[in-house]
Amino acid sequence: MLKSPVYKVSSIVKNSVGLLLFLICSIAIYNKVLANEDWNNLQQVFASQLSAIHIWEWLVLFFLMFANLLAESIKWKLVVATNNPIGILAALKSVFVGQAFAFFTPNRIGEYAGRTLFLSSGNKLMGLAQMAWTSYAQLLITICIGSVALFINISHYPWMHSISMIGVQLLSPLVALFALIFYLYQRTWKGWLRIFNVIQISNPIKFQLLGWSLLRYFIFIGQYFWVAYLFKMEVPFTTIFLSLSILFLLLSIMPTISITELVIRGQLLIMILAPFYTHKITIVSLSSIIWTVNFLIPSIIGTILLLGYRIKK
Repeated sequence: MLKSPVYKVSSIVKNSVGLLLFLICSIAIYNKVLANEDWNNLQQVFASQLSAIHIWEWLVLFFLMFANLLAESIKWKLVVATNNPIGILAALKSVFVGQAFAFFTPNRIGEYAGRTLFLSSGNKLMGLAQMAWTSYAQLLITICIGSVALFINISHYPWMHSISMIGVQLLSPLVALFALIFYLYQRTWKGWLRIFNVIQISNPIKFQLLGWSLLRYFIFIGQYFWVAYLFKMEVPFTTIFLSLSILFLLLSIMPTISITELVIRGQLLIMILAPFYTHKITIVSLSSIIWTVNFLIPSIIGTILLLGYRIKK
């Protein structure tokens, strides 16, 4: 039987969606990176640093990147298992695509839409809601460790010695405790709020999410330590750990998009490490390499993966 014109048009549209999304993400990456003045300036700053890194040293860094995204893929697989079971490769693919969407949206909010592209049509909204648990778990780890680091290290930062920052120092551990209690709190909602019962997950899964989030956190720390080692930064282990924990905490509460995060991350790290290390070019190089490996490269891979995407019936 001959296919109707409507069917042919529908088929073309479905198979063209991936190409359209690929073009949108590619243009966004080009505008935000290659045509961005801040990026062009930073290229000149750390070009010499890159040439000193050997291939095997890059491989270690890329291995840590893959381990980081794999841990996030396992978290994603866990939360959607009830309504939309997916394999680890499909989960990993959706995480890469989510990175592409997150690249040019405020506070990486586009990652939600990117992740759910590969879920079945009836489960996309559920996937959006369930992904909030993976983000919440990661944020909780960041707040808990970061608040303790801020409490310990705040005396080194005169620019934080205002009444407001002292309040943040004192309240952040309490906020972390409240956030943990709220995260683990289970109840059955009634009335019009019962819709929230559908997206509730069990505490055993929540603890697994916390475990994988903690692993991701230490992988992030490990990436910074590795590049700091390659750059021969003579800063004690505990100092770098506390400084990075404060950096992650501040980044988690600041509204940014990925390209502006590149600049903000570098400037914040300079301020946080200033009492212990003053070589600004090395700090900017460190921050820029981590940003490139963790955000830019996965976004490019996710953009390429979009070429194989099509709308499901």
